[in-house]
Amino acid sequence: MAKKTKLAQEEIQALEDIKTKNVAIIEEFGRIGIIKLDIEAREERAEDFLAKLRNAEVSLSKALEEKYGKGTVNLETREFNSLK
Repeated sequence: MAKKTKLAQEEIQALEDIKTKNVAIIEEFGRIGIIKLDIEAREERAEDFLAKLRNAEVSLSKALEEKYGKGTVNLETREFNSLK
């Protein structure tokens, strides 16, 4: 039969510290995983918003070009500068 030996209090404390730290790091990785999922969802929403913004930009640009021709807009003076 195997001999049983009591561990010293310092050894027990060191083992318990490691166990506690293992649980803490597992929980931390779980929190990081959730944060990553949140970031991915935010990125998807931002990409959708950007696509809609670009579509609106193209639509407005086409509408202004049809109305005024080719040129540029100065928002400060609120004027259209024709290239013709």
